[in-house]
Amino acid sequence: TGRWNRRAAGQGSGPRWLAARLGRGLALLALRPVVAQANALNFLIWEWGISPDVVRAWTAMTGVAVNQIVFDNGDRRDLLIANVDAPIDLAVVDSAHVQAFGERGLLLDQSGLPLPETSRSEERWRGMCGRYGVPYSWGNTGIVYRADRLKAAPQSWGDLLKPDPALAGHIAMTDDQEELLAAALNFMGRPMNSGDPGDLRRAFELLRAQSPAVLTYGLPSTAQRRRDIRGQIFIGLGGTGDQKTLNMAGAGTETWRFVTPREGAMVWTDCLVVPSRTRNPGMAERFVAFLAQADNAAANAMFLRQPTTNPHAAALLPARMREDPQIYPPADYPILYRGPFPTGSLPLRRHILSALLAIHDTQ
Repeated sequence: TGRWNRRAAGQGSGPRWLAARLGRGLALLALRPVVAQANALNFLIWEWGISPDVVRAWTAMTGVAVNQIVFDNGDRRDLLIANVDAPIDLAVVDSAHVQAFGERGLLLDQSGLPLPETSRSEERWRGMCGRYGVPYSWGNTGIVYRADRLKAAPQSWGDLLKPDPALAGHIAMTDDQEELLAAALNFMGRPMNSGDPGDLRRAFELLRAQSPAVLTYGLPSTAQRRRDIRGQIFIGLGGTGDQKTLNMAGAGTETWRFVTPREGAMVWTDCLVVPSRTRNPGMAERFVAFLAQADNAAANAMFLRQPTTNPHAAALLPARMREDPQIYPPADYPILYRGPFPTGSLPLRRHILSALLAIHDTQ
């Protein structure tokens, strides 16, 4: 079972997240309803996924609060989007899943949302979000690591998937089957959204060989908060901007870094979507338009340490950020855009994740 956690942005004593993991396999979430507020939007989003200053500016302008319902795993997020009882007015969803949710009638069509040119993203990002989403941010999947613990920066997925013995017991992977398999498939030179059973079985063998060295299967920024793990993660699978979240928990130190593996930048796009079950579609779409404004998009990009999809917002970013390889992938690296994987491969993918977790639990 899972549990809703809610925080009013800019309030409270600190971040909160979905603390309970889903049961393995096809378990369903048992939701604890969020109390409805007349002047509030319930926003499903990654932890620290939006600038508090932007949220405060929205609330000051409209009087509408933003309750952030925070997730740490794409699989769990997708179950929340699909659950018609989940009290969600707005969500951030990976572009690879937006079209499928829209075709199931779970999302409102955003193609007619009137946005001025200065609020419009580049065509490639609009194309990835399609009719049902508005581009929010982009980045790529790679490796996070502690510069004070590794003698040299990792350069390849092999540094994580076939680690040096000294890293055994200090590796955090993820329990998101899509991200986990994408890394292995990319290292193997295969499409990261492959549905080929042979590709997936070879990826499983690679991940199974790595598993004795893995400390935990969980997002590094979430896993490191566990008392039995704190301070023990030196390297892990992460995404653009995760190094900031990790450093924020490190008492002001900047020891965590992010690197794009030389096999290529596995680029994802996060889209803003409005579930069809929202209590206030007009206000939710107004918030989408507010976040799309160039100044707000730039503020969010600087807070997230992620690239912006809006060229007008990109022009507002400091040069040091636009030139930072932790934020923008190296220009000479291959760019691999995230896309949906064949739905027929989902049972095998889930079986692979369950098997890895079971193997790890017995070690």
